[in-house]
Amino acid sequence: MFRIAFKLPAILTLLLLVAASAIGGVLSFQAWQTQKHSVEDKLLALTEAREAALSDYLTSIREDLILLANSPFTHQALADFSAGWSALGMDQTETLKQHYIENNPNPLGEKHLLTDAGDGSAWSEAHRNYHPYLREVLERRGYYDIFLFSADGKLIYSVFKEQDFATDFVDGPWANTDLGKAFRGAMDKAASADGSVDARLTFHDFNPYAPSYAAPASFIAAPIMGNDGKAQGVLAFQMPIDRINQVMRVSAGMGETGETYIVGKDL
Repeated sequence: MFRIAFKLPAILTLLLLVAASAIGGVLSFQAWQTQKHSVEDKLLALTEAREAALSDYLTSIREDLILLANSPFTHQALADFSAGWSALGMDQTETLKQHYIENNPNPLGEKHLLTDAGDGSAWSEAHRNYHPYLREVLERRGYYDIFLFSADGKLIYSVFKEQDFATDFVDGPWANTDLGKAFRGAMDKAASADGSVDARLTFHDFNPYAPSYAAPASFIAAPIMGNDGKAQGVLAFQMPIDRINQVMRVSAGMGETGETYIVGKDL
């Protein structure tokens, strides 16, 4: 009897401890689940915020391209650079690279600071008139480079003047790069039946680009349309990697180790 009297409270106590532990475990699990869902919701909200910020920025790039491609300033710049190119004769590539790259007193990476090579050519006169504004657009908007192509594929102007400057993108050394594809895509879309501005844009995702020393480069291009409804040339941007990185590097709300990555459809 004594043993039963002793065991019964012990069993009840054990059962109470087990029940309390079970209840505590359930409550802890529920609290963990609640916290987990809260963190997941927060991360989802942060991801959507980054996606919206990046989408808004890419939209602003498209708008910049459309506005500049349709601007009378750009139309006149294309006409003057084209006329200056033709006036240089048969050695345009060699001549322009000599004046604006090889004999440019500015160091590598700063060739865009030269406004006029002083050779007295019509092309340099056009460069003196239009380059300061296009350089300012590049600097203020963070673009890596801005390009003007003639309708036959000559890169008749760029702000930064790397090795692709003043070359032929139809059958030249960089014709099969993504910039060459962007040029041809814009010209092809200009000739298509769909006349909407957005439908004429062409985009190529980030890939190593040899003239930029194999740095990742992405291009977006639009045809420059004449009054006759035909493409007079192409305006292209080399996308701003630093600005895109700034959007993705915002770590507010992600603690000390949180990071955001862009993953393309091709993974």
